[in-house]
Amino acid sequence: MEQASPPVGLPAETVVSEQALRRRYVVRKLLRSPTFLVGLAILLFWIFMALFSTYVTRYGPFAIDPYNTLTGPSAQHWFGTDDSGRDVLSRTLAGARPVLEVAPLATLLALLAGTTIGLTAGYYRGIVDEVLMRAVDVLLAIPVVIAGIVIVSGLGASLAVIILVIAILFTPPVSRTVRSAVLAEREREYVQAARLRGESGLFIMAAEILPNCLPPIIVEGSVRLGYAVFTSATLSFLGFGLQPPSPDWGLTISQQSQNIQVAWWTVIFPAVALATLVVGANLVADGLRRTLSE
Repeated sequence: MEQASPPVGLPAETVVSEQALRRRYVVRKLLRSPTFLVGLAILLFWIFMALFSTYVTRYGPFAIDPYNTLTGPSAQHWFGTDDSGRDVLSRTLAGARPVLEVAPLATLLALLAGTTIGLTAGYYRGIVDEVLMRAVDVLLAIPVVIAGIVIVSGLGASLAVIILVIAILFTPPVSRTVRSAVLAEREREYVQAARLRGESGLFIMAAEILPNCLPPIIVEGSVRLGYAVFTSATLSFLGFGLQPPSPDWGLTISQQSQNIQVAWWTVIFPAVALATLVVGANLVADGLRRTLSE
């Protein structure tokens, strides 16, 4: 899916036409991929709920009814109530919002930082590559959850801190993926032609190499989105993420786990919601990987 300057003697219109045909082919393949479509439907469902859940349910996610605590699923409360009398369905649907406020932004920041590092290391090689990749190796050696707990403990559990922490932790694997793609592209003829034209390294990386590395970057981003959802929930479950009374799924599972034997619905429904979102992101990633690798 190269978007480089056209070879000598080949009209630019021909290259543009080939690129447009390639994009249309990819879109058609994605629209025929059951894996991608199912994953996309799941993601769109939770995005809709994150935005409009308060208009879908009868009760607010923070409304407390002390006279109806730990009541099972019924016509009045489809998913039952928790130990504070809050409607589990409302909180489960509303729990998509904090997760989708954290995961996509953290993934985007990780992609931006990782792509910058990977492009620089892969293009310049030598001492630049050694320094950047050794720093990446150090970060990769630290367990994600432990690093997250340490950083959040020091900076506080705010939304901005959690987003920043997950972005920092996911930057190293993104940078290695991008570096590998850049190494495969940097010696190709269109890059050599750009060098002969006297183009700067920054221009070559941004305008020549980066467009041809987009497929693996897109796939990596969709994979990291699922990991970001799970990491955010894990931090909340351990008490280092969003704090009460947030309907965040990880926090809800942690708070209600003590009631699982007498009120399983308070834990199972948020856990299923979390699992479906992660599965949806992974299905989208798998569909993209299969289509873009063809």
